[in-house]
Amino acid sequence: MPAPRAGRPSLALCVGGVMLAVAVQASAASAEKAEGIAQTTGPWRWATTLSATPATPALRANPPSAWPDLLTLAQQAAGNRAAQAGAQAAQALSDQARATAWMPRVDATASTLRTHQSVNDVNVSTPTRTATLTATLPLWRAADRASARAQAQQAEQAQWQARLSQTTVAQDLSLAYLNAVEAAEQRRLTQAQQSLLEEQLGINERRLNAGAGTILDVLETRTRVDQSRAQVQDLSTRLASQRLVIERLTGQPALPPTGLRPLGTALPEVVPPLADALNQAASRNPQRQESDAQARAAADIAQARQAERWQPTLDAVATLQHNRQVQQFNGLSDEQNVSSRTVGLQLNWPLFTGGQQGGRVREAAALLTQAQARQDEAQAQVDASLRDAYQTLAQAHAVIAVQQEVERSASATFEAVRKAFVAGMRTNLDLLNAQQQIYTARQSLVTARINGLAAQVNILALLDQLDAAHVAPFVPLMDDTP
Repeated sequence: MPAPRAGRPSLALCVGGVMLAVAVQASAASAEKAEGIAQTTGPWRWATTLSATPATPALRANPPSAWPDLLTLAQQAAGNRAAQAGAQAAQALSDQARATAWMPRVDATASTLRTHQSVNDVNVSTPTRTATLTATLPLWRAADRASARAQAQQAEQAQWQARLSQTTVAQDLSLAYLNAVEAAEQRRLTQAQQSLLEEQLGINERRLNAGAGTILDVLETRTRVDQSRAQVQDLSTRLASQRLVIERLTGQPALPPTGLRPLGTALPEVVPPLADALNQAASRNPQRQESDAQARAAADIAQARQAERWQPTLDAVATLQHNRQVQQFNGLSDEQNVSSRTVGLQLNWPLFTGGQQGGRVREAAALLTQAQARQDEAQAQVDASLRDAYQTLAQAHAVIAVQQEVERSASATFEAVRKAFVAGMRTNLDLLNAQQQIYTARQSLVTARINGLAAQVNILALLDQLDAAHVAPFVPLMDDTP
């Protein structure tokens, strides 16, 4: 810092989008430089003021990854692809079960044989060719039809499981994105505070060298500087961890924003009222729909096991067969061509299975009870999660309003403490604490804003609406300046 001259020299420092001016006053008539440090023989006075002059931000070389774009990339995550493949397999099994229960079946068989016999020392060779066409039409298969309905419900369950996987990935990605934004903004605020503390440390060292300050002032300020450096390192590590999560879920390199823009208006809301959300969750929530499909599948399986135990199966069967046989012995041959047609009904009725069917019935009943309990648990869990998310959102709005007032009060307190310090009525520690209150309020405001956004992310995930279109209104809140 240059040596003070006549008048009121000042040092202007831009930190965190706010212009901080540090003014040092000297009443001595003359000053001299020693090793680059300004010293005077008279008493020293110093002051730190905050002004709302915004800094001109520099643009980043590479723009950050947009939140909607990341959600689009996450649709191809490995977990989503695996869940979708499982849903396709379940649908294929459902088609197989339906074909077994309802659709006719036609089979064609063909065989060729040659039989060698020796009768009274006479060799007989008989080549035989047979072709058969068999058609089977299920007329009554109660167990198979109940199983087909159960398999269809399981296919629907698999579809909702795939949807739940996509929602979970989108939710994890969004929360990691918001955590990264919070860490970046908190780091930016902490770095701004660190810069101010370092300037203040330099002033205290000059005051100590001039005999106007104490070593305690220097040590107190240096401790705050070291604490801010440790906090910056911790926030950098947290930011790097969240970035790794984003890259894992998207499969692409990600560059999160550098923080949040100033809160000019109220936090935007894209979620419906609580009552409407509870109604929508009954038909849209993937977890509830998956548990409902499982309960319906378990009920159909229980019906299938009962049908297997007591009801017969009845099929219509038609067979067309052609048999050509040629007997050859002693140079003679005898050819026979036989064609046959058969039409009939085939009944299968399990009369005694040694207790196997009874065990299957009890197993199905137990699984039905389990599925119904899981259904009730899913409904209660979704409703509780929705109510909790709305409470968090309401609390975030309240905290934002309170912290804005706290910041204004802390700024006024800082100004009063600064004037009292200049007058010699307050200590350096009082000034440090007043400054810390301002940054604590700003950091709490950032946390409240992120909590409000995270609450809406959780609500959208519970309503199966967490997509690029619904998060687009949040994009203007993100800051891409360094």
